[in-house]
Amino acid sequence: MRQRMQAASLVLIFLAMLISGCSRPSAVVEVGHPAPTFKLPDLGGREISLDQYKGKVVILDFWATWCGPCRMTMPMLERLQKEYASTMVLLAINLQEPKDVVRDYVLRQGINSQVLLDERGSVGEIYGTDAIPMQVLLDKQGIIRDIRSGFDPTGRTESRLRAEIERLR
Repeated sequence: MRQRMQAASLVLIFLAMLISGCSRPSAVVEVGHPAPTFKLPDLGGREISLDQYKGKVVILDFWATWCGPCRMTMPMLERLQKEYASTMVLLAINLQEPKDVVRDYVLRQGINSQVLLDERGSVGEIYGTDAIPMQVLLDKQGIIRDIRSGFDPTGRTESRLRAEIERLR
């Protein structure tokens, strides 16, 4: 009887956590669906909207300065941005770090991409960023065509993204 009471209590606690919002919602983005639109400030304080990049292939890169794999992924993404500058844009979305920390890091690392600040993590939450780095590839119409998490040291991520960009541009 005591074990049943404990089990019932655990179930009730779990349900209460779900109702109160203690669990992280699952990703609402899926390949083949439109990307949720957003507006975020860049390092200069300008509001940047995802919608302003319709007509271009877009890579959303969710990252943080403390993330080792993010540091290894950024140069690859910047190479792609430079190679496809006329048809593709990279939006490097920093998750939940202060502007000064991000600005200092960007200057030290020589990052040239468009860096956006998701200080509250609300856009990251909408996109389901349970792990970073995470890249979301959008076609010219804003439809999600690929979602990748983590870092692949073999270099396959770069070749796969390049092939997808070639196909979409």
